Amino acid sequence: MEAKTYFASSVPAAMDAARRELGPDAMLVHSRPAPEAARPFGRWEVTFAWEADTAGAAKDAGSSGSPGSRPAQARLRPVEVMHVEAAAPRGESGLEDIRLEISALRSAFGRHTGVASAGGGAVAEVDADAVESLRATGIEKDTACRIASAAADGSGHAGSAGLLREIVARIPAAGFTPPGAGESRTLAFVGPPGRGKTASLIKIAFRYGLAHRIPVQIFSAGAHGVGAAEQMARYAAILGVPFQAMESFESLNLALRGDRWKGLILIDTPGLVTTDQQEMDAMTRFFSRRTDIERHLVIRAEARSADMRYMLSRFAAMQPSRLLFTGVDEARSLGAAVDAMIGSGIAATFFGTGPQIPDDLEEVSVPKVARSLWATKGLAAKAA
Repeated sequence: MEAKTYFASSVPAAMDAARRELGPDAMLVHSRPAPEAARPFGRWEVTFAWEADTAGAAKDAGSSGSPGSRPAQARLRPVEVMHVEAAAPRGESGLEDIRLEISALRSAFGRHTGVASAGGGAVAEVDADAVESLRATGIEKDTACRIASAAADGSGHAGSAGLLREIVARIPAAGFTPPGAGESRTLAFVGPPGRGKTASLIKIAFRYGLAHRIPVQIFSAGAHGVGAAEQMARYAAILGVPFQAMESFESLNLALRGDRWKGLILIDTPGLVTTDQQEMDAMTRFFSRRTDIERHLVIRAEARSADMRYMLSRFAAMQPSRLLFTGVDEARSLGAAVDAMIGSGIAATFFGTGPQIPDDLEEVSVPKVARSLWATKGLAAKAA
């Protein structure tokens, strides 16, 4: 068996192209929204598996020369990627496309999915028990299927050691290196209200700035809630660091351009709800001009995976470069956080582990996160 991935505007469009090229027996392995970098090629990433000999014979039969005129190796390509243009919508207002797309997704994820092995060998079924164990931690089904299929042995069984290995390999994390002498590093904290952006900023100012004798400067910009600037000013006074509150992001941009500060610069942004589109647009324009700023999207660790994915989509225009999870001490499992990191591909640097300032903050340790999942009921019960 071999695999081929199509990028298309819809799952049905990819299915049509696959069956034309690979034959009617092409099997849909999985489909998911395309990663951001691949969006110009299509909104969906859809993978099919097929018997190499059958598909190759079909291709050869339609070309000049005999089916056996080319060596088999010439048509054995373990993974291919293809961009598919969308076909014209079928049915009134494209409703037929939507129906087919939903049907295809249900077909892909509602059963044990065949996945080609890395070496192009026999197809193994995804271990349903392993998938359910991963889902019990809060990991979404599509992510769980990918982890379980990659961890499966020749019989299709995903043992606990394989699951742990795949989880560790897939979690993106980035350690924090404080700026050296004569260097500067700028971090901004973005996200909805009530997630702990301000507390996280103060913890980082102390733990990774003052504790290392690195100069710290704090800014706030935009339409913060009543008393927010005064609260930040009090924190800054306690820490003994300079603080400036800017009414707009344009003012902040001018201040940063004229500032020759060497050290750690931390930016507090207002918590944005869905109705704050004007403020969201202003922040997006600011960050598009200041790509040197690390944008930490702050999310509560006890939130559901669906809520985290929604926050990632809401703030995608700002192109967050890091994730920061607060409330880790209150989360029953870190499965949803792991799903957010793996699904988005955005590395996490910090975990907020409680309300105490500056103590309740730690850098993300991938082995520790994996062991935390391992200790949950779902994975701990999974036999090796």
